[in-house]
Amino acid sequence: TLSIKHDCCIFGIADNHVFTSKTAAGEVRSNTIAQAAVLLAMGIDPETSILYKHSSVVEHTALAWLLSTAATSGLMTRLSSMPQYREKSRIHDNLALLSYPVLMSADILLFHGTHIPVGEDQNIHLEFCNQLGQYFNTLHRTKIFHPVEKILTPSPRIKSLADPSVKMSKSYGKAIGCIGLLDPDVTIRKKVRKAVTDSLGALSREYKEGSRPGVDNLVYLMALLRSQSREEVLVEYEGENVGRLKDALAEELIGVIAPLREESNRLMKDAGYVCGVLDEGAQRARSIAQPNLREVYEIMGLK
Repeated sequence: TLSIKHDCCIFGIADNHVFTSKTAAGEVRSNTIAQAAVLLAMGIDPETSILYKHSSVVEHTALAWLLSTAATSGLMTRLSSMPQYREKSRIHDNLALLSYPVLMSADILLFHGTHIPVGEDQNIHLEFCNQLGQYFNTLHRTKIFHPVEKILTPSPRIKSLADPSVKMSKSYGKAIGCIGLLDPDVTIRKKVRKAVTDSLGALSREYKEGSRPGVDNLVYLMALLRSQSREEVLVEYEGENVGRLKDALAEELIGVIAPLREESNRLMKDAGYVCGVLDEGAQRARSIAQPNLREVYEIMGLK
């Protein structure tokens, strides 16, 4: 979340959200350290930005409960009818899964954020957040919450290598279709080689976009990694079999991921430093969250 008022970027590790599925405590701890290490390795500067875990800032869950009183059944039903919720609810049946968009909204609104980077599939969640904020404003005759603007990257949605009809995600789809930022080189090569394509033969710049989804996905990834257009990639691999594209894509991915993985692994070995960054970030986050939540309490008559 970008907060112009506080002139900083706020990066929160959403560890509260993992409990919509069954997760062991030890796994939560290790994954939190790993995620923080990756974010630091990617270049987040804890001096100029705030990096923390949500569970260390209790104002997240407090605001989520207060916002839930403004979340109408109609608003919640529209979200719960989405295919991804229906899919997840077959495996994990709990109230948290249904209500976590409210917690997600609280994560954003708590800091009066102005902009937030989202994937294309998260548009509906940001729309929900903005609607919920306005519902709260109307209910309590206030203007405390303002619409948050989305920031889309040049790659708003990365597709699964195993199923190009769904996004690349560990929690949605097959693990073999997801490239992890800590994956070893051999694993990256294996996943890319197993990527779903088709049996339509050699690559051609003449084929219509969308007619070969699996191949489109590989071309799209290669274009992103090289900062090229789809057409430039297809010209280079004109007449080549898909296997050559897969091999080249794997090496491009390794070239980007390997340095990041090495730095992340180095940081994970210094868990004390990473935890210190998260603890300091939590203190700074609470210094913003506490007065904002206090204002909500006052509006609702709780203070």
